[in-house]
Amino acid sequence: MPETLTIDSFGPLPMERPASVADLCALVSRTRAAGQGLYPLGGRTALAHGRAPIKPGVACDLTALADVIDYPARDMTVTVRAGLTLAALQAELAKEGQWLPIDVPHPERATLGGMVAVNASGPRRYGYGTLRDYVIGISFVTDDAVEVKAGGRVVKNVAGYDLMKLQIGALGTLGVITQLTLKVKPKPEARAAVCFGCASVSIANVLDVLAGSRTRPVAVEALNPVAARAACLPVASDWTLYVAFEEKAAAVRWQVETLLTELQPHAVQGATETSVALEALTALQRTGALKRGVLPSRTAAELLGSKAESVHAHALSGVIWEHGTGAPPLEPPAGAAWELMRHVKRTLDPDNVFNPGRLFGDL
Repeated sequence: MPETLTIDSFGPLPMERPASVADLCALVSRTRAAGQGLYPLGGRTALAHGRAPIKPGVACDLTALADVIDYPARDMTVTVRAGLTLAALQAELAKEGQWLPIDVPHPERATLGGMVAVNASGPRRYGYGTLRDYVIGISFVTDDAVEVKAGGRVVKNVAGYDLMKLQIGALGTLGVITQLTLKVKPKPEARAAVCFGCASVSIANVLDVLAGSRTRPVAVEALNPVAARAACLPVASDWTLYVAFEEKAAAVRWQVETLLTELQPHAVQGATETSVALEALTALQRTGALKRGVLPSRTAAELLGSKAESVHAHALSGVIWEHGTGAPPLEPPAGAAWELMRHVKRTLDPDNVFNPGRLFGDL
């Protein structure tokens, strides 16, 4: 039987796997002519993002488009097809001592195109930023079934900059991403992390201490006991704090020792190094969690007010993940910015071909 896919109880949708960009363009042309929707897919690790589809159509699996097109390692850039997984990219970059410092759950399945569509990030966003900060070139297929390009293959390039940025975080609603050029970084020489507990009454002060630290952590995570146990971290108090460092070995050692000294006058418990890797905390960002963004200064108050069974946060970035709250609310934001986004969608995809309903609801 032909393979099908159901998204948020909508379907089943017939599945197609284009083997080339030409095949994809032909599929887009047929889909638009039939008045249907096209639902791009990668590793299917982020299907829970967005609303339910509103239009019959075709699920388009892009995992066959997985080539490394160009990797001039000395320029610290790489150009790839969008169906390449993060794990496969990291393996290629590791041959030159480089990496893309973006962490997502299931890197062996998560494709770069899908990651760009949701502007993926994890705990390391505090030190390295989100995927948006690394995309310098992009190609995508429009509703006219034509592959267009924006940006370029060099870091100092602003050609098509705004068009490129529109695609990042658009949830595949403005076209099908086919190719990406990314900045990369040297792999850090050493990694270490400090873990400690603090009571609810102290968490706001402790986060202020971490924000003002002389150290330069790449991640600062706060977890309630349920989340801490899931990440295999010790639970010493109401909240577990995890601070990670990645740099040259001497710099990492200095930062660990400095942070432990800075914490001594404050109400923390059991401050020590931990062998738990950041990947264990990234794995907490599993499907079904509610992700919320708040002002970093409000993180402590929002954590204390959460009713979720399991809650953790990229604490100095203002990103909170909650589990066990039921279905996440999907009401669209109000205001001029949201209306501008809807206008862009109607302009670039007037027939609502790409992921109809998934981001904007019923246009």
